[in-house]
Amino acid sequence: MNKRLILIIVAVLVALGLGVGAWLYYGQADTPAATAEPVTYSGYDFPASAKEIDWKDREIFKAGLVDSAVGSLKDLSRASTYYISLEIAPDLVSPIKGHQIVRFFNTEKGALTEIYFRLYPNFQGGKIEVSHMTLDGGAMIPSLESADTALRVDLKDPLQPGESLVMEMDFELSIPTEMGGNYGLYGYFEDVLVLDTFYPMIPAFDENGWNKQTPQNNGDLTYTDASFYIVQVKAPADLVLASSGVAVDQQIKGSTQTTVFASGPARDFYLAGSRKFVEINEQIGETLVRVYTRPEYSVNQAYALDYATHAIEILSRQVGEYPYTEFEILSSPMRALGIEYPGITSIVVDEFVDGVELYGMPSEQMLESTLAHETGHMWFYNTVGNDQQNQPWVDEALVQYMTYIYYLDRYGDGDGYVESWKYRWSRVENADIPIGLPAGEYHGAEYSGIVYGRGPLFFYDLENKYGLDTVMSAVQSYYQDHLWGNGTTEDIRAALEDACDCDLSAEFEDWVYEKPYVE
Repeated sequence: MNKRLILIIVAVLVALGLGVGAWLYYGQADTPAATAEPVTYSGYDFPASAKEIDWKDREIFKAGLVDSAVGSLKDLSRASTYYISLEIAPDLVSPIKGHQIVRFFNTEKGALTEIYFRLYPNFQGGKIEVSHMTLDGGAMIPSLESADTALRVDLKDPLQPGESLVMEMDFELSIPTEMGGNYGLYGYFEDVLVLDTFYPMIPAFDENGWNKQTPQNNGDLTYTDASFYIVQVKAPADLVLASSGVAVDQQIKGSTQTTVFASGPARDFYLAGSRKFVEINEQIGETLVRVYTRPEYSVNQAYALDYATHAIEILSRQVGEYPYTEFEILSSPMRALGIEYPGITSIVVDEFVDGVELYGMPSEQMLESTLAHETGHMWFYNTVGNDQQNQPWVDEALVQYMTYIYYLDRYGDGDGYVESWKYRWSRVENADIPIGLPAGEYHGAEYSGIVYGRGPLFFYDLENKYGLDTVMSAVQSYYQDHLWGNGTTEDIRAALEDACDCDLSAEFEDWVYEKPYVE
């Protein structure tokens, strides 16, 4: 294939808002051999009430962490801990009944007079209703805000710094069968149940207060602190479940399974399931990589396993060790190419159909680009969090650059991926729009063209000026300095300036910051 034709294909793909990887120049990987291995469970008794919980005992989470990450259990002793139980009906679309117990610490410098929970199913075409809420055993009457996506709980007495409280509640989830807001990530579609941000979730509190704003039209939703999750799922026994974390107990009685998952530290908890899923897996170091899809997609399933294991190995070496003992990939219908969650990613099912072309390219080749990008989010969004609504470039542009690092490391050249950024930006006529705006301030093709196109070109420009080693030193420092915390635009700037030993004011003014309004 000549280079001119290659660039034409790149143009067509990016015009549709799709990522395209350096495989256009380098060919595709060999199909790996992979077989499913049985999973064994160590056993766990899920508590029936808050009184049965030993909040200091975090031994259960060690099963999901590689050796180098176990220290986070002590480092994050004041992170929120959720106990969530779910009952999923056999038809998978009846309302799901849930119960949640969460302990929350005030880790801020001042007292808190209220606490918020985000109710994202109300934005995603479904519905979540919270009832029977108690605070340290006493009944509470919360109120809804932000188009019913934020639940405010006023505290009788201010919660002082270092103090904690325990909140308990019931909730019920309505499951849509038609895709709603946020790319169709929540509901039951084509035999797959996907539960994105389904539970009452405590958001981050920063210099602007609680993150309680109405969701913007672009970008991902969550901005949270790293937390711990123990989740019990009662579901049909033949439902194959994929989730954040690891399964620590599974019991099957008749037609019902009761499976308990432990996850953390993590930004949120994700759950999906299908009766049609089959699994293949492969061990790489301390991490088991697992891929779930339908049996007719076995060819691209094997490709996905190859891409994911290489991405985990490369980014662990380039940035920092992947923290979990599992990484899961599943196929599902959605209005995006892929979406990241802690320890798991969901990829649009179209990319798993082998022997077809998607927008001018073989599906398995598009799959590599998408999967490498979503794997990169395990480092930036999860291990290092950020405000994905108000500073989406902090993770998305950086992960685009890390996907280029994947191709550069694996194939020796990342030019093909760089060309895709350039074409994304050209779709908005190379507009001088800052990459650091809130997601909702981009219109039409601007979000893709600026955040995913111009955004990584900012890092590439710095690479050309100061060298690849300098940029990667900054990335590594940013990662280590904010491990399990949240990073910002200014944190990335500080890491870059420290690495280059230079003042990047001009570069950040040209690329990142909002321009002053001039009449």
